[in-house]
Amino acid sequence: MPFHPLVEPAADLADDYVARTAHQLILAEVGAVGQRRVRAARVLVVSADEVGGPAIAALADAGVGALDVVDGAALRDWDRCGGVPSGGGPRSTAWARALRETHPWLTVTAHESRFDVATAALVAECDLVVCGSEDPAVCYLVDDACAEAGKPWVWAGLGAVEGRLSVFWAEHGPTYRHLHPQPPAPHFRGMAGALTALGAWLGAAAAAEAVKLVTGRGEPLVGRVAAYDVAAGELSTRALTGGGPVQRPSPLTSAPPFFGLLSPQAAEAARESTISATELKQLIDSGADLHIVDVREADEHALVDLPGSVLVPKARFLEGDAARDLPVDRKVVLFCRMGIRSAEALAVVKAHGHPDAVHLGGGVLAWVKEVDPSLPVY
Repeated sequence: MPFHPLVEPAADLADDYVARTAHQLILAEVGAVGQRRVRAARVLVVSADEVGGPAIAALADAGVGALDVVDGAALRDWDRCGGVPSGGGPRSTAWARALRETHPWLTVTAHESRFDVATAALVAECDLVVCGSEDPAVCYLVDDACAEAGKPWVWAGLGAVEGRLSVFWAEHGPTYRHLHPQPPAPHFRGMAGALTALGAWLGAAAAAEAVKLVTGRGEPLVGRVAAYDVAAGELSTRALTGGGPVQRPSPLTSAPPFFGLLSPQAAEAARESTISATELKQLIDSGADLHIVDVREADEHALVDLPGSVLVPKARFLEGDAARDLPVDRKVVLFCRMGIRSAEALAVVKAHGHPDAVHLGGGVLAWVKEVDPSLPVY
């Protein structure tokens, strides 16, 4: 059902603003009053990535008056949405710089940090939150902060080829903690990949849900989860059951980034058996007898590799007998893109008679940064 508009309408609209938003303004479902509400809205966007970036662009084009963007990660090539933003620096700053030039009415405030307990104070100052973070720790904190402040938030979850969307509003229905009573297994896009076009779809859809909440028009996805399975070509909506009280930390607390990403076995295996890229380079240069194993996939191996490595994808360790085939007379060094998959494989390798095996912390990305910047990154 429709909800009362979140925002009181702005007094008037400038001529250039009307020209930019004319198609939305004349839409019966929005109208002049609705567009004035959009102009007066202040939206907090958490994470300016493959989902948050398109959401920021769509919110700006919709005519939102103020955006707060929380993201301290460095801007990478894969973060660009239609070529925007450009330049360097944190993603939040890059988006603020780009939008100030193209949307002169828009007030954009960049917060160059991870969304944590300190930046969670922004929730109370904004009308609503849009979050497409891949990190469950961030999503739980957004959920708790919004419940505490009585604010709704739009969740956009991007998997490999499936996107999910919902609106969580503790006063009116189930929340993220009802959807995930236990931490979900994170889908880390930098490790498992994601369909970029799906991120753009999710970001635009999240912005549309935000406009519905601001204007009080249409039926927001409160108490429902929309899912788009691109591979199957199926778009569905299901009711999110539950609701009622949930246990929330008081005061607000933030879990470590990507908690649950590593299994307990992998975390334990990596605790004392992680070497840096510099340390690995020193071992190679000293002539140490190493067996360097790339646990990524073949396409990744073909793109960029480490000296003298052999390819054995992680699945062969977890589901096969690759660990038994490793030499026992050489030191085994495992690596992947960022050190996540290699830690999982390391746990298996150690359990199969290789207690001295290690893995490369930070993976290929650390090697490129610390040892050989001429190599490509992805």
